[in-house]
Amino acid sequence: MKRIILLCSIIFLFFSCENEKPEEKNIIGKWELVEIYNSWTGTASTENVEKRFQTYQFMSDGSFKKTRTFDENELKEGTGTYEIENVPAYSSSDARLYINLTYTGGESVVNNCGDPDKEQLVLRFSNQLSNFSATPCDGAGFTFEKK
Repeated sequence: MKRIILLCSIIFLFFSCENEKPEEKNIIGKWELVEIYNSWTGTASTENVEKRFQTYQFMSDGSFKKTRTFDENELKEGTGTYEIENVPAYSSSDARLYINLTYTGGESVVNNCGDPDKEQLVLRFSNQLSNFSATPCDGAGFTFEKK
């Protein structure tokens, strides 16, 4: 009887140990641009999504790839690593996770104010990914959905 309990315990531990954190499973995959926020007017629209189309693709090894089209035809690509940061429990926002990106290769597709190699994305409880890193300096904000 003790052997059966021990065997069951070992099997349970084996299957319950995973390398990926549950938060990472939420972001792994491809995210496509669905909405652009204009920081000047304070409005969001899908009007120019085709002209400024972007994607993020997150891999389970902690790397990512971002693609962006300019004027509907010129495709640029950047790559790097990401780290997940939990949102403080006392936060009243709809943010679920912060995803901090560090670009290490590719072309300039970074959207932020300041550091040319970093972006911070927000995974919201609505399962949308937001990049509003450039809005403090009057840049556009972008909302993505997982495909």
